[in-house]
Amino acid sequence: MALGAALVRRRKTTLLLVLAAACMFGWGLKDLELGFKVDGFFESSDPELQLAMQHYADDSADGCEPPDRLLLFAWDEVEPFSDVVLDRLRAFEAVCDQHAVARSITTLANANVPGQLRSTPEQVAASATFRQLLVSRLGDAVGGIIVLQRGWHHEDLQALCSALRGEVASHGKHLNLCGLPFHTMISRELVRADMSKFLPIGTAVAAVLLFWLVPHWLLALLALAVVPLTLVSTLGVMGLCGVEITMLTSTLPTLLLCMSVADGLHMVGRFLEEREHDGDAQQAAVRSFAALFVPCLLTSLTTIVGFASLLRADLRDLGYLGGFAAIGMGFAFLYTMLLMPPAMSFVSSKVGKRPADPAAMIVIGAQRLQRIRPRWWIGTAAVVAVACTWQVTKLETDHRITADLWPDSEVMQQLGFFEHRFVGIVPAEILVEVDRGFGPTERAELAKLVERLERLDGVTRSLSISDLFADGVSPLMLGALRAANVLPTGMIANGGKRARILVFRGDLGTIAWQKFAASVRRQSADLKSLTCRLAGLQMVGTAQVLSMTGDLRNSFLGSILVIFALVWLQCRRFQLAAVAMFACLVPMVCVLAVMVWFNITLRPLTVISFCVALGLMIDDTIHLASRWREERRDGYDGDESVQRALATAGRPVVITTLMLLVGFVTILGSGFRGTHTFGLLVDLSLLAAVVSALVLLPSLLRVLGPKQAGLPGAVELGDASVKQLP
Repeated sequence: MALGAALVRRRKTTLLLVLAAACMFGWGLKDLELGFKVDGFFESSDPELQLAMQHYADDSADGCEPPDRLLLFAWDEVEPFSDVVLDRLRAFEAVCDQHAVARSITTLANANVPGQLRSTPEQVAASATFRQLLVSRLGDAVGGIIVLQRGWHHEDLQALCSALRGEVASHGKHLNLCGLPFHTMISRELVRADMSKFLPIGTAVAAVLLFWLVPHWLLALLALAVVPLTLVSTLGVMGLCGVEITMLTSTLPTLLLCMSVADGLHMVGRFLEEREHDGDAQQAAVRSFAALFVPCLLTSLTTIVGFASLLRADLRDLGYLGGFAAIGMGFAFLYTMLLMPPAMSFVSSKVGKRPADPAAMIVIGAQRLQRIRPRWWIGTAAVVAVACTWQVTKLETDHRITADLWPDSEVMQQLGFFEHRFVGIVPAEILVEVDRGFGPTERAELAKLVERLERLDGVTRSLSISDLFADGVSPLMLGALRAANVLPTGMIANGGKRARILVFRGDLGTIAWQKFAASVRRQSADLKSLTCRLAGLQMVGTAQVLSMTGDLRNSFLGSILVIFALVWLQCRRFQLAAVAMFACLVPMVCVLAVMVWFNITLRPLTVISFCVALGLMIDDTIHLASRWREERRDGYDGDESVQRALATAGRPVVITTLMLLVGFVTILGSGFRGTHTFGLLVDLSLLAAVVSALVLLPSLLRVLGPKQAGLPGAVELGDASVKQLP
């Protein structure tokens, strides 16, 4: 009360200080960059993963070309070896040479069989080295490989791709592009498009809904004002820290947009309720601050704890997401507490006539549902929870590079074109090391290993020095060819004691990779002269996906325990804390079961959606439980206290949920499948959570007695007389 009174007494000064602080933090926006880089995804403190990336160390003859610099292309040609097609390929090469981002290009028109001075296009296509890389399996398309410069930029790649498409289109053909650089560029463009389109749309729709459901336009505006202040301050801090927006942290503005308005809505609802008592806006603001400070602090702490737990993740960008989301929720709490009570104290005008709205009807429906005996609802929830938990045991952790792209999108059609006619676009890498060089025994074992690898499921072909030997290259020539830059960098290195095998596979996911890795270990176990180990971007990327999903899962479970402890500390009764967590976990388990039914796997973006949903769920539970305890202190019995809690705190809970639902519904039309899935899971979680908060939680509270509520047999209510609780 004293703190709230001080804020209201010095309300003008407080408001100016809040705005000044937001401007100070927002100054960092000028340094914030939208890089959407993915290189942080392959950085790790794990020694094994660091070893797997060492062969990319430099651009020397011993350095390997990383697959994230290989841009693959192809188009239809009925006669791939004709002079007309070769002229088209040379023109294509000329356009490529005009762009500095392209380091080299290999096509049917400029390639030679290794070790030969001159080769015909037919010989090149039939060679073991270039098979299925430059001409399709059926001979109905031509393709090639562009190697990009180290440290290439998306804008330069976009310009190159646009020029190449124009060149191929001038001949009446359609250029198909694929490879890690292309898919990274497309994903980046889709995410940027979503941010520029759905963030404003979501904000506008949520604002319209807010002004409709909140009966006073000025109070609605105050609740909404917390959002831009939170966004500006959080993103400004990112800029001041030199952290740029990446593919993973690009979800941060949407998270803060949806989560920062909740406490403000509860503050508005409580203010209107308190002002009806005596009509004094200043005293109503003080009482609202005093009543909601602890519940809002607790809801903010639970969300901050959940996000801050991601700081332990080995993946750098995931730590950034968790850390700055936690900072953002801290800003949202501070701005809600410091901005709204002083600002609301100026609002003394009457509330307009409240028209019928969905929030009121939902609250009335929830109150009527409580006429049913609570044990029926609790029993139904228990049965549903058990059935869904059994389904959740079937949930798998699996992720593919293209999992966040729509199957019928143009980029996926291009990928399908290349993989059906040429090779898989996600090459695995195997490093083979020998003691003294590749003599006859080592070459024989290498050929045996390559033959075994090409028989594995999902493998279209491999590329290694074994193909050079099959094309007639003498082992004595390898050093000279490498020095003349005729060989791809890294095909043989370390003085001829290390060779790299590229195994071309499709985008099959983490589960298929684990099976492939186990097969590689089995197939190489009996090769005594070779030491084989998996390496490269696909190995590290798969390990990082599994690590990130595990980190998110562990942080999610850890957050549940910490949140339970915080709720227990605030309620001071184990039973009430257990009730609150049960009401949150039941909808969560239900949504996980829905994922199993619709074949949605656990991957980073889906797990992040549950971290967000848990924070929103626990907020509703805490506000309703806190209001219920307050009604119990006022002497109302179990059923009546539940009805009064629903009538007061239930409306802000419903309004918050409706706003979040509308906000996340807007992104369901995203061209980026990952954004769509994220919004869908959050929406399902919110729907399940509001049903649990309005039906299951009140039923659980109805069966709790005075002791479980944390109340003595009698309590003092300020200067009022002592009331004996029933």
